[in-house]
Amino acid sequence: MGYEDFGGEDKSMEVTVRTPARLHFGIIDMRGDLGRIYCSIGVAIDRPNIVLRAKPAEKLKVSGFRAERVKEYAERILKDFNLRGAELEVLKDMPEHVGYGSGTQLALAAGSALSQLFNLGLTTEEIAEKLQRAQRSGVGTYAFKSGGFIVDGGHATEHPQGVPPLIFRADVPEDWLFVVGLPKVNQRISGARENDAFKQVPKPPAEKVGKVARAVIVQMIPSILERDIKSFGDAMTVLDSTFGESWIAIQGGRYSHLLVEAGVCFLVKEGAYGVGQSSWGPAFYGLVEGEDEARRVSLRLQRFLEEKGGGEAFYTKANNQGAEITVKD
Repeated sequence: MGYEDFGGEDKSMEVTVRTPARLHFGIIDMRGDLGRIYCSIGVAIDRPNIVLRAKPAEKLKVSGFRAERVKEYAERILKDFNLRGAELEVLKDMPEHVGYGSGTQLALAAGSALSQLFNLGLTTEEIAEKLQRAQRSGVGTYAFKSGGFIVDGGHATEHPQGVPPLIFRADVPEDWLFVVGLPKVNQRISGARENDAFKQVPKPPAEKVGKVARAVIVQMIPSILERDIKSFGDAMTVLDSTFGESWIAIQGGRYSHLLVEAGVCFLVKEGAYGVGQSSWGPAFYGLVEGEDEARRVSLRLQRFLEEKGGGEAFYTKANNQGAEITVKD
């Protein structure tokens, strides 16, 4: 199917995609001795967002934020389906390499817009695989697809393929909010550095993996179903802290930066039910109940960051729907 197959009405179509972000709580198993490896846990949040708009065109034209990256993604999709072109514009972006999963959200936004534009029928998982996302964690992919609290089943160690299966998903209660801090630090781990880090990290002992697995299966999953924020938060902290121990040799500590650790401790003192660093950071988060409390803690955290050299603090609800895709004919 090529561009010439579309009539005049189709050429006027416009697709807009608004993505969530994600907070990555951690990984259950980096041993892989039971035939699967990784198994990630996280949540979709309602901000920050990427907003991407796409229209049919005679040739590929990309503008806006991270245009070169979007162009690479679009070229792969267009080539696979023998399509001539499209016009894509990234109207709004989120920070890269800070713990929000911006690369996956950008890829899925571009791929989903093109799939919708040309009626390709691609699933979110198929787009992620085509654009080489979710090679470890599936949290970002499922955050885009359906939002909520997410647990994926990791990859098979012998024949890893595709996106890891989703083994649990639940809506996050509306009054559970996340206070997020993003300190102004020069710390970024991604791409080749991330691959090297995973190669260098020592395999955790089975007892530590078991502790994390119990926290997720016996505590986190039941507590979100029963809306028990204290139990969920306790497990979230255990997961983050225990997982962080595996990275001490790589990060120099349980957290990626001393200011991240200080911020996490600050949120604990302010009464957050659970805390952690998202992925490699430097974004960190605390779970609180109710908008009044979220506003209070985020204002306090903003002052804390400003005293420590700068940064941003905000609060957000979980996103329980996934990406919003709007089509205008």
